[in-house]
Amino acid sequence: MNLSHPTVTKAVVGISLGIVACLIALTVKSRSDAGLKQLAADFRAANQAETIDPMLRLYCLEASDKLSITRLKAALQYELGLPIEKIKFEPLSGAPEETIQFTHNGTQYGPTLKPRYKMRVIYKSTDRFTSLFTIGKTDSGAWKFISTRPIQPPGN
Repeated sequence: MNLSHPTVTKAVVGISLGIVACLIALTVKSRSDAGLKQLAADFRAANQAETIDPMLRLYCLEASDKLSITRLKAALQYELGLPIEKIKFEPLSGAPEETIQFTHNGTQYGPTLKPRYKMRVIYKSTDRFTSLFTIGKTDSGAWKFISTRPIQPPGN
C-alpha cells in the first residue's frame, strides 16, 4: 500500500478529524453531565430546605410574570421535603408539555429557556410519585429548570 497516495492521505486525515470530533463531543458531554449532576445535587439540597427560596433559585425566572411565579410556588410547596428515591435525566420526547407553551386568559406563555432535557424525580412513596422538570442551559452555561414567561405577540 502506498501511504503517500492522495486517497490514503485523505482517509488518514478524515479518520483523524473524526477522532478529534469524537473527543470534543465527549468533552462537551462530560461537562454537561457534570452540570446535570450538580443540578441534581442542588435539587436534593433545595428539596430539604426549610423554605422554598433555594428551590426557586434553581429555576430560570427571567421575564416570568407574577402569576407564573405564584403558580410555580404553589406546585413546589406540594413536593418540598418529600424524600427522593432517584433522579435521572432523559432526552426530550417531543411531548407537547416539554415546549411549555400555552395560552391563559388571552396571554400566550412560553419557556424561559430552550428546553434541552427532562429531569425525572422519583420520590420514596408507596405510589412512587414522580415529577418531571424540563431543563435548559443559560447563556452562562448553568443548567436551570424552565419556567414560563408571557410572550409578546409580533408587533407589540
